[in-house]
Amino acid sequence: MLRLARIWRLVLAASLLTQPLPAQAAASMSPLVLYLDGDFSKNEAASASIELGIRTALAEVDYRIGGMEVAVQRMDHRGNVRRSHRHFQNMVESETALALFGGMASPPYLTHQAFINENRLLVLLTWAAAGPITRPGPDRENWIFRLSVDDTKSGPFLANAAADQPACQKISLLLLDTGWGHASRPALEKALVARGKDAGLVLFLPSNLGEAGAGMLADTLAKAAADCIIMLASAKTGALMVNAVHKRLPKVRIFSHWGIMGGGFVDRVPHDIRTAHHLAVLQTCGLRQERQGNPHLRRALSLALPEAEGLADVPAPTGFVHGYDMTRLMIAAADQAARTPQWSGDIKDKRLALHGALERLEQTVPGILKSYASPFSPYTEDQPDAHEALNGSDLCLARFTDNGQLEDLR
Repeated sequence: MLRLARIWRLVLAASLLTQPLPAQAAASMSPLVLYLDGDFSKNEAASASIELGIRTALAEVDYRIGGMEVAVQRMDHRGNVRRSHRHFQNMVESETALALFGGMASPPYLTHQAFINENRLLVLLTWAAAGPITRPGPDRENWIFRLSVDDTKSGPFLANAAADQPACQKISLLLLDTGWGHASRPALEKALVARGKDAGLVLFLPSNLGEAGAGMLADTLAKAAADCIIMLASAKTGALMVNAVHKRLPKVRIFSHWGIMGGGFVDRVPHDIRTAHHLAVLQTCGLRQERQGNPHLRRALSLALPEAEGLADVPAPTGFVHGYDMTRLMIAAADQAARTPQWSGDIKDKRLALHGALERLEQTVPGILKSYASPFSPYTEDQPDAHEALNGSDLCLARFTDNGQLEDLR
């Protein structure tokens, strides 16, 4: 109940940061619109947290970018890639939709990457982590920008974190049986080999995994005598596996991708089990920035959730941090784009101007995670990280406290 109450406070805070247009202005002009394509049904905490970060950054500039009013519109895909496709189609037909912020799941943007790029739809990702999303291949335009974990970097980070532990001699991989899991396997295995270790066992977790299936997979892990596990899973699937593994391998160390942060994991896995497995969760370094006294984080939190004592009080805090920082980059790019003739054109011209400004930002933009100096650049195959605002040095590990909040794992 406490967690549910926190989520509803988050949703309420996001709604209170909505900037209404004055009646006269609303009658005479249409604001630019930012779509937020997220799962507000099954992963409401993550989506609402992203929205709160976006709205907090916009509130700092009175919901004006490039000299124009802007509004945020929720687009609930309910975990269904076909609904996301309809949102992209709506954007094609819209005369006001400037950009679309992406949510937690990677499949909508992997599945419809070609459609997004062919129609020059500006997509700003704040959580989805699958590596190929921002790398469309040869001779393709790239209209997807990301400020989030990039799994071409997170795999090696998790592999090195496990390899650094003397107890981790037999490292097994538990990967969700999706494009995300399969795409992540090579980077994980390569990184382990570089550290003189092999992934002794690789198991794929079906999305519809139940308790019986989790038990069978855990039995296989026990037979392999794994002493450390790297896990890429959703909140529900990850919880099933951790609980099942605990019955067979009660002391195995678990290093988890942040995919388990979508919602409900801590309600399904008791703290004593999380502690027994030294459960470490991949994060970007927002919690570390807070510990170091980042002033932008303090200001953003005071505006978004004045009653919050710290970032851990925000359900799915990663979404808030990334939504805020990405929006600050977009605001700076829009102000730069407004100096070009394209900004005076139709919505397609404005998207093109904003795209160009993001790739060539002239000013350093201070954010929560860091100050961003030229975070993006024109994409080519020789520059695969051109649309990635973060890199491996921006990754950290966190652990759960007894009340289910995250704290920096120093």
